[in-house]
Amino acid sequence: MLPWKNLFGMYGRGHFCNKLKRSILLLFLLGMFPYAWGQQTNVSLNLRNVPIKSVLSQIEKSTNYYVFFYTDNLNSELSKRVNVTVNNTPVVTVLNQIFSTTNISYEIKNKRQVSLFLVEKSSPKSKAQAVKSNKIQITGTVFDANNEPLIGASVRVLGTTIGSMADINGAFKLEVSPGDVLEASYIGYNPQQVKVGSQTRFQFVLEEVANTLDDIVVVGYSSQKKETVTGSISMVTTKDLLQSPQANISNALGGRIPGLLSVQRSGEPGQDMSTLRIRGVGTFASDAESQNPLIMVDGIEVNNLNDIDPNEVESLSILKDASATAVYGVRGANGVILITTKRGELGKPKISFSTNVAITNFPFLPEPMNSYEYARAYNEAQAYDYYSQLSYIPRYSEEAIEAYRTGSDPLFYPDINWYDYMLKDFSTQTQTNFNVSGGTERVKYFVSLGVFTQNGMLDTGIYDPGYSYQIAFRRYNMRSNFDINVTKNLLLSLDISNQMGNLQNPNWSTGQIMESLNSTPSNAAPGVIDNKVVTITDVFGSGRNPASPYTRGWKSKYENNLNLSGRFTYKMDYLLKGLSLRGALSYKSYSTETKTYNDRGITYDLRRAGDELIFVPSTDPGKLTYQGTNSRNIRIYSEIGAEYTGKFGEHTVTGLVLYNQGKYYNPTLKYNIPNGYQGLVGRVTYNYGNRYLAEVNVGYNGTENFAPGKRFGWFPAYSLGWVLTEEPYFPRNEVLSFLKIRGSYGTVGNDKIGGDRFLYLPSVYTYTGSNSYYFGEVGSSYVGYVGSNESKAGNPDLTWEKAIKWNVGADVKFWGDRIGLTFDYFMEYRDNILCNRNTVPTIIGISASNLPAYNMGRMRNSGWDGEISVGDRIGDWSYFVKANFTYAHNKILEQDEVIRNEDYLYRTGLRYGQFFGYVADGIFNSWEEINAAGRPEYVMANNNNKIQPGDVRYVDINGDGKINDDDQVPIGYSNFPEIMYGISLGGSYKNLDISLLFQGATHVSNMPSRRIMRGFYEYTGANRDLLKSWSYERFVNNQKIVYPRYGVNGVGHNYLTSTYWLEDASYLRLKNVEVGYTFRQESLKKAGIGSIRIYVNGSNLLTWTDMLPGQDPEVANAGVTNSEPYPVTRVFNFGINVNF
Repeated sequence: MLPWKNLFGMYGRGHFCNKLKRSILLLFLLGMFPYAWGQQTNVSLNLRNVPIKSVLSQIEKSTNYYVFFYTDNLNSELSKRVNVTVNNTPVVTVLNQIFSTTNISYEIKNKRQVSLFLVEKSSPKSKAQAVKSNKIQITGTVFDANNEPLIGASVRVLGTTIGSMADINGAFKLEVSPGDVLEASYIGYNPQQVKVGSQTRFQFVLEEVANTLDDIVVVGYSSQKKETVTGSISMVTTKDLLQSPQANISNALGGRIPGLLSVQRSGEPGQDMSTLRIRGVGTFASDAESQNPLIMVDGIEVNNLNDIDPNEVESLSILKDASATAVYGVRGANGVILITTKRGELGKPKISFSTNVAITNFPFLPEPMNSYEYARAYNEAQAYDYYSQLSYIPRYSEEAIEAYRTGSDPLFYPDINWYDYMLKDFSTQTQTNFNVSGGTERVKYFVSLGVFTQNGMLDTGIYDPGYSYQIAFRRYNMRSNFDINVTKNLLLSLDISNQMGNLQNPNWSTGQIMESLNSTPSNAAPGVIDNKVVTITDVFGSGRNPASPYTRGWKSKYENNLNLSGRFTYKMDYLLKGLSLRGALSYKSYSTETKTYNDRGITYDLRRAGDELIFVPSTDPGKLTYQGTNSRNIRIYSEIGAEYTGKFGEHTVTGLVLYNQGKYYNPTLKYNIPNGYQGLVGRVTYNYGNRYLAEVNVGYNGTENFAPGKRFGWFPAYSLGWVLTEEPYFPRNEVLSFLKIRGSYGTVGNDKIGGDRFLYLPSVYTYTGSNSYYFGEVGSSYVGYVGSNESKAGNPDLTWEKAIKWNVGADVKFWGDRIGLTFDYFMEYRDNILCNRNTVPTIIGISASNLPAYNMGRMRNSGWDGEISVGDRIGDWSYFVKANFTYAHNKILEQDEVIRNEDYLYRTGLRYGQFFGYVADGIFNSWEEINAAGRPEYVMANNNNKIQPGDVRYVDINGDGKINDDDQVPIGYSNFPEIMYGISLGGSYKNLDISLLFQGATHVSNMPSRRIMRGFYEYTGANRDLLKSWSYERFVNNQKIVYPRYGVNGVGHNYLTSTYWLEDASYLRLKNVEVGYTFRQESLKKAGIGSIRIYVNGSNLLTWTDMLPGQDPEVANAGVTNSEPYPVTRVFNFGINVNF
């Protein structure tokens, strides 16, 4: 037992160092034994007629608890003698027993600190004295946020020894004086303070402590206390996910979890999910499947987490290192995302209803030139082209330019901003959820129903074809989770979930529609007249109108995702205490149906016939035609295993052995054969006194892709942990309340390369039905013959791609968990990467796609991630600040690569996705610069080296006097960020709460799309920012120049990938803001309502970046011609949540 005054200086430096050396040696020895771990919270005592002080000393020796008290005030009470006989009894029960006949009360802080204080017990005499001393008797209750009583909660007057404890109904009584400050506290909850005035009734509602050391963290096939986890795991809860008014879970994760990199490339309804990478990219395999993390929902693999209603989620864990993912074998090579859905708890039914309505708009849209600006700039571009094209015939006459300026003839000389014309100012999004949970000793349940709607931004009011073609997404969610205690030993869990989705679009690519808004000049068409999509070919020269896709019909895709699963746990304590069997069986069916309705797509060309206007249809009217497709796939999974947990004094051992297998049925699979896998999982953990932790995880997996004898692989992982603050010699204090260091090392594998299967099988010959072979002499007897072609060859020598991962980390808590710090450094080394060849000898006469797969490649990925959090409650006020950071840098160490002319041209040795391009040296500003001796020849230009003022100047890297492909060097980064960070902060005052989330990224580059960089070619439009293009006048007047000269033809050399264009796509975004107020009045309780919360929040509200106008830094240019992404949307949301 430690009086407050003896917290420091208990041990000399030498004593501490000796103990430290012994602990390090013991930790090393423990690494040799595969045991598990737990927490010692029970005690066995047999003491007769001993002082209470002696009982407390025995508790300290037998457990991890230690006792603080004020010696002068409590000596007399602690000297009272008691009898204690208990066997494996919780410490809390023992404390309640020995203090029952005393004036002592207590509270437990930081999991192990027991603080004692005196409690005044009222009596008739004391009541009379209270009247004389102006004391008043108060009553009150202590409840949690769910309106449940907190039995045994402590209520005391700060600065005194006066206190009480809440009874079974959460009620308390106390005598206090006006001006006193009351504090209510309870283990695992934030304390709350209030000043006493004239009121005599108090109601405390305590909130659970966020991220405490007693948090339960979901790991592979199990769960552990956060304080005993040795792997690298991060977690968020449903509260974090629901703070963001996002369409799906992946978009809500950005900036919230260390180790997770997320990028949202599109805002299109139903297609706006983020790309997720756990600790970056570890392989150069280009297909997404080879880089995506494994997603598990309640222990069952799923392909997509975005169709899950966030209201159904209890927690989401990210497994990052080999120790955490090894039990998933080959499936966990890129990390694992574990989603645990909500389940029922013992108690009366709890009903929750929530709904919100949002307004969405586009924060990033280019601004096009108006018709007058465009016509003048187009003529100027033609003039600049004279040097290379040797002709100049201005497209627009002075009369036409004047008509555009004055707007005198809006039909034939229109001026339309197509973004304003074709898009709405805002659209809507809604989400509604109803759930009920509860349970008895026999059955616990959670049932949830949800609806999500999301509408697109197309302005369908401009044209009515008689059907709806608006982009629209609808999702319907249903989930029911039942836990049934069949007997005292047998627990059955039955889960049913169904997600149904409907996505409707115009019968035209959304990317092409968005591209047409930019590529169509403002003067191309007058829009829609009398419900006719109109063109003006005679004036503009071509029949273009961005509204023409609206005339092509519409399509609708229906999705149905049905999941059925059953699990059982059977305790076998009658054979061996702590032994249990477990098993699971799941059935997943995913089906789609696409209905396409094709319309003729009639447009009308507007022409003059004297004073009369004539609308000439482009084709004859026709009827809608229908085309339907459907698909279905089924996934069946099963597992069976045994678990063991045993405690022996301060030793805790756990073990897990599990067999699992899966079958995937899909008619589109190669050879029309179901895909299967099977594996064994093993885990052994050891915990000594919550101080020394060790864990071994093993996955043993088989694959169909390798030849017999090479199909199975072992993937072990090892981890150790040391909790220094649990050492007996560690100075017990309020400053450093928890310190754990941990490390892991392990191997994971990969057996996939795209969608290819049975990679070891010999070649298959395919009959083409067309001429495949030619014989004879060209020009005389040369004849083609129908035959069979050899398809992709097999490789019987293929084996597992393996990744060796290691991780070193620390978890630290300060000042009673008010400040928390987590830090991890990681390294991943991949060898024998499964890939296709990039080089093909010309002599073999076949393409690289038909060569077999190889184990050819090595790659390293390393970095660090961490999180720091600060939070506390002071009276009615609370606050929190969190910051997380992730840095992941990869490097290709070996790959199949063609022979390059220069060493700096090799991609090997660089990051995956590294940009290559020319080094720009500004712009040529005069003919003297163009004609200067020694200017390199622009071989890559398609205009016979006709460079002129206003063109981009490039550096001749190799000094050969030519600018060609050999002058390209690594520039910038890749288009996927290496660094991502998030900063969240907020607080509450009484029933008012507020939170903010900032998210940012850096070490990322973007090459603008051609619609951003240039205009005019092929009669396309131009952004208004292009008015800052080079001209001689702007140059001599020292005006800002952003772009090279205008040009219509022969200017492709100005828009090559180079340092002139490559942008730093770093950004900082105000990702989310939320303000809410909760009502908990007594009048609501009489109506059966526990609480009502109203809130407003927003997403993607502000973005700070340094890029050309009209671009979202997350939406990277995919390099696709004639396609532009649907922009990410800004969301303003209002919602209400009612708990019954």
